[in-house]
Amino acid sequence: MEMNESLPSSLDPRLTHLFRGDLDEVTEACIQLINTVFDDPELEQSMIERIQQLIDDEEGFLPGELCMALILGELRSAPATPIFLQALRDEDEMLQRISIRSLQRIGDPAFEAILEMLEDPQLEGETASLAIEALEGISLHELPQQRTAIEERLRKDLLSQQLPLPRREAAATALSHLGMADAIDLMEEVLQRDFPHGNVLIGESLEALKENPSGQGGVAEDPIENVLGWLELDLVPGAEFEIEPLLPEGKTPREETDLNFED
Repeated sequence: MEMNESLPSSLDPRLTHLFRGDLDEVTEACIQLINTVFDDPELEQSMIERIQQLIDDEEGFLPGELCMALILGELRSAPATPIFLQALRDEDEMLQRISIRSLQRIGDPAFEAILEMLEDPQLEGETASLAIEALEGISLHELPQQRTAIEERLRKDLLSQQLPLPRREAAATALSHLGMADAIDLMEEVLQRDFPHGNVLIGESLEALKENPSGQGGVAEDPIENVLGWLELDLVPGAEFEIEPLLPEGKTPREETDLNFED
């Protein structure tokens, strides 16, 4: 089988099944690939390089490529950490949501990189808020020192009047989701000091924390089969963004790309 020129020749042939048929077939191919990639660093690297290329070229992402990103998260692929951090700045909102989940699952190396990123007080507010959401993944891992560092970072961000508002609101949300019951007084202090007329997101985080002091589970805990259902429903938890469907013939809507394959 000869691969069409629209895909890079370096792409592992085993990944071509992610670009055939309808979404049901794509997600089935994705599930079948997971065990294969676990034992194949070269295939893992091929997926990383494909995603990196698309981010660099700003080409947009097909369902098969989004599946690659989900698989890398399922593998807890440390080498994929840089591309997921880069994806937080990308305009593809579906890729952003999948990258957050993948960073949450990767764990230690991802958290280290995110904490380093957040040391920049000039980091754009929206990017910082996505990065902070990824830190909620600490609840999946037995990393007590990391958890302490993350909690300190979140408290610091919530208190800082110099940081962008989206970043401070994200910190409050993360503290609530992680079950930081001792942050209740901190949120009340911030609301009284900095938002005398109220702040919806910080206020909601405060109420949620009071109601659920042990925190809330995140989507990164969901089985991969459930997560792949996002693609079939054209949404991801936390944000309902449409993915362009595959055409009936199995062709993709990317006008400049034809991902059909010839026998």
